[in-house]
Amino acid sequence: MLNKYKIWIDEAGRWPWLGPVVASALCFNPENLPDKVLLNTINDSKKLTEKKREEIFTQLIELSRWENPQVYFWVWVVDNFQVDEINIKKANKEAMRRALVELLRKIKKEDIGSVLVDWNDKYTFEELDVQPIYVVWGDGKVLEIWAASIIAKVFRDKLTDTYASLYPDLWLENHKWYGTKKHIDYLSDKSKITGIHRISYKPVKVVLEKKEKMLLHICCGPDATIPIVDLKWKYDITCFWYDPNIQPKKEYDKRLKAFIKVCEIENISYIVWEYDVENFFREIKWLEHTPEKWEKCSKCYDMRLRRSALEAEKLGIKLWTSTLNTSPHKDLEKLFKYWDEHSAEKWLEFLKIAFRKNNWFLRSVEYCRENNIYRQNYCGCVYSIKDKGDFNW
Repeated sequence: MLNKYKIWIDEAGRWPWLGPVVASALCFNPENLPDKVLLNTINDSKKLTEKKREEIFTQLIELSRWENPQVYFWVWVVDNFQVDEINIKKANKEAMRRALVELLRKIKKEDIGSVLVDWNDKYTFEELDVQPIYVVWGDGKVLEIWAASIIAKVFRDKLTDTYASLYPDLWLENHKWYGTKKHIDYLSDKSKITGIHRISYKPVKVVLEKKEKMLLHICCGPDATIPIVDLKWKYDITCFWYDPNIQPKKEYDKRLKAFIKVCEIENISYIVWEYDVENFFREIKWLEHTPEKWEKCSKCYDMRLRRSALEAEKLGIKLWTSTLNTSPHKDLEKLFKYWDEHSAEKWLEFLKIAFRKNNWFLRSVEYCRENNIYRQNYCGCVYSIKDKGDFNW
């Protein structure tokens, strides 16, 4: 052969947030070149209309089917799973390499004069006897790279059309896999991430790792410890302190200080509501001396949970829960009843989890000991104090 083959390689889909990367390796037959009419229509794929790219794509395929082809090419696809596994640079090289391998089934390696690759990654291909020449922005300079670019881009666009029918809410036909505003708006939470997203890409990874917001009502420092430790890895927690039942005020201040200390140790945001003790006494009027877990305590549960649900609604946090169920002295059945009622009223979701399980008490005691967290010895209100003489009113 007097004239050597000049192979050009280009890819499509390196930068998008989802889908495969597609590479095309292409060369013209030096002994049977396409006519100048076609060659003069070939341009950088980005400068051609979609209709014109489709026309040239169809012509190039037709010219490759002849007994003595004017065009040789091959396309290879590396899916998003492999992109995530080996990174986009290696996936891009693999797509180019496999396209090249398939092209070498059609032409002899010794007949290759040169190989040009768009961009400057400096890949080496063991399958070649010659080193590739890298051309930055080659798809804007070299005719044959334009042709390879058209093949890769149109092929990928056809994949886009197929995926668009599978994921109509993703609007692939508009953003073509890229991180447009419409795509960003679509990725509002991790449930929107599809099977074709590249989860190793930062914008997608951030959404995937984004934690659901939760409002956690806290009744005291020790009871806050293990719930916060166990939940913060899964949820974006905001702690809410509302405990108007605690008396006397200096005891309230001790417990509030302990709560804040736990939040600061665990780096959790928190909200402290007012000391609404007068409202507490109004709520339990005529029930002051009922035993623990009876009507007085029911009113106290309801008061705190009602205010916590209101705070969750105000903050726009759908999921909420409370550490009230940590103590074995609390009536879980009543608590769940109030949780369900207030959740339904505010269209919230309550996380029904019994913090008192999983060796909570011993873990909490150990946490408080290690971090010098104040532990109380009675429930909270004046009626639960066993020895009132212990306090200076």
